[in-house]
Order: sequence, then structure tokens, then C-alpha cells
Amino acid sequence: GQCLMGFTFYARNSDILYYFTYVEGNVKLFSIYSAVLLIPGIFGAASYPLVFKFTHNKGWASAFFAIGTGVSIIAFYWFSMSDNPVAFCVIAGISWFFLCGHNSGIYAMIPDCVEYGELKTGVRNDGFLYSLSSLSNKIGMALGSSLVASVLGAAGYVANQQQNETVLTVMKLFFSVIPGAVWLLMALAYLFYRLDKRKYAQILIELKNKKSGADS
Repeated sequence: GQCLMGFTFYARNSDILYYFTYVEGNVKLFSIYSAVLLIPGIFGAASYPLVFKFTHNKGWASAFFAIGTGVSIIAFYWFSMSDNPVAFCVIAGISWFFLCGHNSGIYAMIPDCVEYGELKTGVRNDGFLYSLSSLSNKIGMALGSSLVASVLGAAGYVANQQQNETVLTVMKLFFSVIPGAVWLLMALAYLFYRLDKRKYAQILIELKNKKSGADS
């Protein structure tokens, strides 16, 4: 999940200035786009506990936000900020709401895995799991950035010039459909997350009993 999240986030971020510079034709629109994201992101992050309370499963809650992120990002393909700024900004706000909600949840799952791992192996690997999460994210960042550069180069990108139609299409796809599809793939993976609220509570009880037995 972390690797795919890093991949989509940085593939899109690597492409985003290209997108506004060449596809929209006005890099200054990026500032407006960025400003639109602020408030929806705050509400998105704050809404994760409510969704988790409803699903009782952090994976399913994350899947909900990943689906919303994926669908809304894909929707960018049919809208232009230059031609339809209101619709574009609404989609931007919705996508960032779901993305920030997802980011709140992905890190909330790591402690669950720590407890589960301790129950199964007897070893508590907090540091290892957090480090692995960070490493996976960085691998995704590197892959995303290099992929964008490679594909744009192959399509004929030339800096500071009018781009050909193939390059513009690639930029548009990396801004919308490609990262959106990967978000939907992540959502599918989250649906297999089995540590729901009841199972997590049972894990804590079993760990407590094990520790009590070891101390006695």
C-alpha cells in the first residue's frame, strides 16, 4: 500500500507542473489548484474516524477513501481548469478530501500489524514496520518520478516548447487516469484486510494473557 501510494502521489506530483504548464497552458493555475485543496484536506483527515466507526475495519475504511480518491482523480480527464474552473476545483476538493482521509487511515493500520506480528511471532517489531513503511513509500516515489520522466521522454517531450499531442495526452493521463486506476487497485487490496475491530480486541486480550502467563 505504501509503495503504491508513493508511486501514485509522486508520479502525479512529478507530472503536475507539466500538466498546468503545457496542458492547461498556464502554470499560475497551479497556485489556485493548491489553495483549493487546503480545507477539504482538513475535513477529509478528520472524517476517517467516523468511517472507521461505521465499518469497524481500518482496511475497509481505507478502501472507501481510496475508491473516492481514484474515481475523483480519474474524473479530471474530462475537465479542464481553463475551460471549466468551477467543476475542476470541485473535483480537486473532493479528491483531496478522500486522499487525506486515506492517509489518516494507512498509518493507523501499522499498530494493528505490530500487535498481530507480536502475537504470531512473539517479537514486537514497531521500528521495523515503520521503517519498512517509509522505505516502501520512498521506493514508490522513485518509481513514479522516473516513470513519468521516461514516458514523457519517449513521447517526444522537449522542455520549454509547445508539446506534441502525444506528450500532452501522456501528461493528461499521468494527472488523471493512471494514478486514479492505481488508487482503485489499492482499494481492492484493502478489502482483504481482516483485522477488524473485534479481531484486534481479541489480539490484545491474547497478548495480555500471554504476558500475564509469562510473568506468573
